[in-house]
Amino acid sequence: MTDPADQPDADDVLAATTALAGALESRELSAEELKAKAGLLSWNCAKTLAHICDAVLWYAGNLASRSTEDADTPMTSPRAKPPQMVNRLRTSGALLAAAVRDAPRDARGYHSWGRADRSGFAAMGCDEILLHGWDLAQGLGLDFIPPTTAVEHTVRRLFPWAPTDEGHDSWDVLLWANGRAALGDRPPEKHWLWHCDPLDEWNGEIRRWKPRGKPAET
Repeated sequence: MTDPADQPDADDVLAATTALAGALESRELSAEELKAKAGLLSWNCAKTLAHICDAVLWYAGNLASRSTEDADTPMTSPRAKPPQMVNRLRTSGALLAAAVRDAPRDARGYHSWGRADRSGFAAMGCDEILLHGWDLAQGLGLDFIPPTTAVEHTVRRLFPWAPTDEGHDSWDVLLWANGRAALGDRPPEKHWLWHCDPLDEWNGEIRRWKPRGKPAET
C-alpha cells in the first residue's frame, strides 16, 4: 500500500496554482504579449493558459462527479483579458483542490489514460500547471519558481518509473519526463503517458504513446 503522505494532495494543487498565478501577476501582461509562442509548444501563451484552466477544471468535474466518461465543463476563451484568465486559473485550481480534499480515498473518475483516484487527479492538475507554467515562463520571460513538494509528488505519482534516485533535481526530472529538457545525457522523453490509476495498480511497466498518430500537447 502506498503512503498517502507521499502522493499529491489539495495543498500541492493550491501551491502550484499560487506559484503560477503569482508569476503571471508579477507584471501587467497585455493581450498582445499572450500571443507569444509558449516555449516549445505550437500554441501561443493565451491558448496555453486557457488550456491549463480547462484541464484543471475538467479534472475537478470528473473527480467530483465520479464520472465514467468526459465531464461537460465550460471552456475558457483564449481571447479573455489576462486578469480574467488568471482569475480563472485560481478558480480552477481552488475547485480541483476542493474536489481532491473532499473525495474519499476510493473515489475514481474518468481520464482517457485510466480511472484516476484523487491523488491521480491532483498530480495531473499539478503537471498541467507546472509544465505549462514553464512553457508560459519561456514565452513571456517570467520568473516562475515551482513549489518543490508539489514537483516531487507529481514526478513520483505520474511517472513511478522515472529516475528519482540518481541525484537529479525533481524539477529537472519532471521537465525531462514531459519532453521539455534533457536530463544529463538523456534526451527529452517525449513519448511517456501518465500513470493516473492508483499507484497500487501500477504493474511495473513504462507507459508510452502507441505508435500511431501524433502525441497531443501535454
